[in-house]
Amino acid sequence: MSKTRSYQKMPISAPALAHRILNFLQEHKYEVAYSYDEKKKTWCLIHARKSGALRTVTGNRRALTVSMRTKAKNQCAITIGSGEWGKNTILSGATMLAFPILGFMNFVGSATSSKMSEADLWMYIETLANKDFYKNR
Repeated sequence: MSKTRSYQKMPISAPALAHRILNFLQEHKYEVAYSYDEKKKTWCLIHARKSGALRTVTGNRRALTVSMRTKAKNQCAITIGSGEWGKNTILSGATMLAFPILGFMNFVGSATSSKMSEADLWMYIETLANKDFYKNR
């Protein structure tokens, strides 16, 4: 499920925010691919994933998709969606049948870790894009 937030009068430009999001995801060991509108700079799409053989077997693969639509230099709407983890929780259900305790721990871990990653990314974006973030703390 994806969530969208709009930001007005950001203290950072939209292209700079996109660059910071890319760096944040790379620092958190995501493989990142992105594309953007080079001429008008009105949108940016970032796809980040964590995968690997061990993550696949344990059902902990995860992916985040960040879509940015820019209205003006310091205004944009950001949508973040998470994927793959739902498929992986089903896979970890098979592990639960074979090894109930380990399977249950893996099921809970894969479901919550993806949502925590998404929440961490939203918090990072809020600190950069919301000019009133620190006033409200």
